[in-house]
Amino acid sequence: MVSSQYSNAISPPNPLQTPSANIPPGPVNAVTFSSSGGTYVLTGSSDRAVHLSRAVPNNSNNATVVETTTPIQKYEAHGYSVLDIAVAADNARFASVGGDRQVFLWDVEQGITTKRWSGHNSRVEAVQFAGDGDSVVVTGTPESPSSLLFRHPTNILPLSLGSADTTINLWDTRSTGYKPIQTLTEATDTVSTLHVHMGSYSIASGSYDGHARIYDVRTGKTTVDVLAHPVTSVRCSSDGNALLASTLDGYIRLLDRMDGKLLNAFSGEKTVGGLGKPQHSYRNSELRVRSVFAMGDAVVLSGSEQGVDGGGAAAFAWDVLKGEVIAAVPVGEKVKAVSCVAWNEGVGDWAAGCSDGKDCVVLKARFWIFVLTVVFKVPSESTDEIGSFVPGV
Repeated sequence: MVSSQYSNAISPPNPLQTPSANIPPGPVNAVTFSSSGGTYVLTGSSDRAVHLSRAVPNNSNNATVVETTTPIQKYEAHGYSVLDIAVAADNARFASVGGDRQVFLWDVEQGITTKRWSGHNSRVEAVQFAGDGDSVVVTGTPESPSSLLFRHPTNILPLSLGSADTTINLWDTRSTGYKPIQTLTEATDTVSTLHVHMGSYSIASGSYDGHARIYDVRTGKTTVDVLAHPVTSVRCSSDGNALLASTLDGYIRLLDRMDGKLLNAFSGEKTVGGLGKPQHSYRNSELRVRSVFAMGDAVVLSGSEQGVDGGGAAAFAWDVLKGEVIAAVPVGEKVKAVSCVAWNEGVGDWAAGCSDGKDCVVLKARFWIFVLTVVFKVPSESTDEIGSFVPGV
């Protein structure tokens, strides 16, 4: 049974321990693991910096909780909050975007930006690498797809970037030019989320206009799913046949990419708790909350907002086939939301970003990593989210 794997990989350790080191207060807005093993974790922060920290302890055989709050590297160039990060497959580069309406391409070792692209009229909320050798960056702006990208002879799929100016821009990392090679303009509201699936040569996007769109690079076809509520997260399954979409009606939907059929839905109808423990129910009605696949697409992981009865927010895991909650991990009574999660398939770790507005919790215990992240109103007119960095473990 697939569910028999969950007890060891999803259940939180007991007890959880909090590091005593001095941690900079405030939230971060994005968290992602490095490629090929996920040894490191990068966090994008409202202190306008990207922090690189170690995610896997030096001695992975040590049964005790190993924690560190010291980032290995700090990348500073943004003038506003960093809202999303994407790491190239070779780990030599990463891209970051945020409130300053630019796309930053970084050299990891040198700690400097090698390219900066301008072209959005508002903050940029999502970024992805794609193409042969991660040669393209895609950023979000709404425009009908043209044949320029889709007829590219090398099938380059750029890094995707979602933005508040409702557009998706595609940038060629190998070019000396500073203009996007393609702009997609179908969205009528903020492009809040992107996911590139290279196996199917497609770009999935979600917008606050209530639509999930998939752009097929090979055919030039755009598929639109009307979800009727602002979309805060999209994710393609590993085989590219399904789309996971989170919306502000409190549901995470699993859709068939071919015909749009609803395969399953994950929500807060079932609470998780116990004798003497607070009940936790999945909730997403006003904040940007991310969700991802985990454990070979057998599990859905997601953040959640604090319940109406208080008690703090929790991170949730569902059985993909049954649609049942298999774990809920509370992250603190003062935490208002767990707004983003990242899964490390190679190691079995995952990172969750949360916010309580004042305090922070950085935990490392067996399979769990927590970092503080921003509570992000949808939509928001502000380009500078408040808060500062708390490094991941």
